[in-house]
Amino acid sequence: MFYLKSTFGLGAFIELILLFWGCATVKTAATFNDRPIIGILAQDTNSPDGKTYISATYVKFIEQAGARVVPIRGGQPLEYYGQMVNYTNGILIPGGSVNLNTSLLGRSARIIYDLVLQANDRGDYYPLWGICMGFQVLCFLTQGENLLKGTDSNNASWPLNFTSGFRKSRMFGYAPEEIIQILAQQPVTQNEHSYSILLPDFENSKLSKFFSKLSINLDRKGKEFISTVEAKNYPIYGVQWHPEKNNFNWNPNYVINHNRNAVKVSQYMSDFFVNESRKNLHKFPTVHDEAVNMIQNFKRVYYPDNTFYDFYFPDL
Repeated sequence: MFYLKSTFGLGAFIELILLFWGCATVKTAATFNDRPIIGILAQDTNSPDGKTYISATYVKFIEQAGARVVPIRGGQPLEYYGQMVNYTNGILIPGGSVNLNTSLLGRSARIIYDLVLQANDRGDYYPLWGICMGFQVLCFLTQGENLLKGTDSNNASWPLNFTSGFRKSRMFGYAPEEIIQILAQQPVTQNEHSYSILLPDFENSKLSKFFSKLSINLDRKGKEFISTVEAKNYPIYGVQWHPEKNNFNWNPNYVINHNRNAVKVSQYMSDFFVNESRKNLHKFPTVHDEAVNMIQNFKRVYYPDNTFYDFYFPDL
């Protein structure tokens, strides 16, 4: 048995361990991106302020986890979307209300989806995340048809009903037990959708081969719908609920939980996605190119009414 001599005290031993740990940490961290940039798809609008918009809630959601945002503009040539994937470290498809197929967002999402699959197939780890409508877009593109059916699930905050294998997922496999208990027991996931992927339709479609279901929920009439998924072989994730609203949406007409535990859930979810993006090492060609593409360059409008809406308009 090996014993430390008294001349090598406990303090020195701890310092040695910390030194080795620090070296290992630096070596590991060098393979990760500490300047992640996330693209967010702009969606169609009839506003006089611009033809597409991005809600600032999604921008803040990403920024709270230590990443920056560039808008992915609508109606651009194919080369533009290729550049955006090559220059960013992940993409978020936000919630909203546009046609999944014919809208500017729908076209952008289809191109991005194919580019993300191609990137990952050649070993370029590139995450894609869909929230609410973004989740529905991912399901539509994966299935090749619209499987959405009506549900009574608008303006409600619920806990998640986790599936049996959720702890084996990337999304929740390393989540603190406190976060899991909050999600499973408290109404912290805000739902703002009138259409859903029903459980039987998921199980009997391409979706169940591509995605693992991590949680389901019941609407007010008892219909089971899919609420959280992650792709089995790709870093592609979808949530039918809104993790960004707990922290950043203050519209009093919505049933949104803003308590401390709900805030923790929002922070965990953004941390997870941004940490996925840190595994990607893409960057803009120059610091100048990076700077001029940041969403802060684009028009932002705050509406001082009882909605508290705050939008960016990247396509004037």
